[in-house]
Amino acid sequence: MINNSSSSPAFLFVSIAGLILTLTANFATAQRSNDAQLSTTVDDGFTIAVVGDIIISYPLDHMLSDPGFRAVVELTRGADVTTGNFEGNIIDGRTFKGAAGGGFGGEPEVADWVKEMGFDIVSRPNNHADDFGPEGLVSTSRHLERVGLQYSGYGDSYWAAKAARFFSSPGGRVGMVAVSDHEPRAQPARGEWPGVGGLSPLRVTRYFMVPEDSWEALQRMRDLFPNGTGFYANGANSSSQISFIGNQFRKADAGITRPFYHYEMNQQDLTDTLASIREGKIRSDFITVAIHAHHFLETTGGYRGEGIPEAEHIDTNPSIADYLPEFAHAAIDNGADLFQGTGVHALRGIEIYNERPIFYGLGEFIRQMDVIGLAGRGDPQRSIGPPNAEFPVKFESIIAINEYAGGTLREVRIHPVELRYGEEKLAQRGIPRIAPPAIAQRILRRLQALSAPLGTEIEIVGNIGVIRVNN
Repeated sequence: MINNSSSSPAFLFVSIAGLILTLTANFATAQRSNDAQLSTTVDDGFTIAVVGDIIISYPLDHMLSDPGFRAVVELTRGADVTTGNFEGNIIDGRTFKGAAGGGFGGEPEVADWVKEMGFDIVSRPNNHADDFGPEGLVSTSRHLERVGLQYSGYGDSYWAAKAARFFSSPGGRVGMVAVSDHEPRAQPARGEWPGVGGLSPLRVTRYFMVPEDSWEALQRMRDLFPNGTGFYANGANSSSQISFIGNQFRKADAGITRPFYHYEMNQQDLTDTLASIREGKIRSDFITVAIHAHHFLETTGGYRGEGIPEAEHIDTNPSIADYLPEFAHAAIDNGADLFQGTGVHALRGIEIYNERPIFYGLGEFIRQMDVIGLAGRGDPQRSIGPPNAEFPVKFESIIAINEYAGGTLREVRIHPVELRYGEEKLAQRGIPRIAPPAIAQRILRRLQALSAPLGTEIEIVGNIGVIRVNN
């Protein structure tokens, strides 16, 4: 009789133990390799400057005689990499033959000027990207590419829009992934359908969270208009959720007395975005993630602060939609080194998460939105947008310069900027300059108040804010 020792309990135990040790070792090796791939490898002293919305209509050469503006340009040129959200289109109105012709438009030379100011890579997905239709998107790409200005978040296909784009600086190769909840949304191929290009999506569903004592009244209104959700379908109508007048309502938890908003991200959009962030980080030394989002948490209330009248206006609401921290943290967990938020036309708080900066709202860096579109419409009044000067908070923003050492954030220096609030001359309005002391102090104190609940301490040194990390 043959003795098959390989079937003995002792042999099986040793084999299983060996397999477990091998798998554990392989996992540890893979984890170390993964950690190395996602590490931050910029040179010590590397700096990246981030700003908010760049809404520019024409070149700004005429401002070079202004010391405050020159100081801004020195900062944006001085960083290793400078980035912001390019909001609008670059169009030659003399030759443009697009299907749409309204909204935020800049002359061809603005591409040269944005590059001249020191910008290296910009995000494209936002609610004004499509103001001149698909032809406007293509025209804008052509002019940005002409001057060598990289952009992210727009492409001829779904994955091209999702993919990171890169700029190589002497201090390291920097990538950017950019998303928004705006059209035209890039869509992936399905079956024989090839898909379409457009803006990189992160779709969000908004829920109106209704206090319990108001739920019965909402249910009664819903029952009176059962087809308020569409032509034929009644939509959701349960004890905890109602679909009505094109919106989603949910009953808030017991004890909640004020209505608020809750948001849920499209999980496929999120999964694909995080995959692009990880791939982008593997291909670069440093990666930043940009989002343009107008969502907020509180149902009422613009900014309330020193010297700023209460403004019940969504564009000045500094509250942070609940999905934004979730997305920002997930982005950093997947390799992002910096998170830059824009959309709401006012500053929001700053958070430091895992030694990475999160700017939930950077405001506006150039605000020429009062000069709508392109010149030559025949009626000067049609070239002047709605009056925005009653909201001075929209004209106050920052340049944030982030410095790194040993692969981690060392310091954030916050330079307050003001965009000429109250300036009646359109040629001067909305153009940044370093804020004078009184306005600078107001901006910094506001940021202190907004950032403190996020656990961030901002020290005011002269007229500059400083966040110190790893010191």
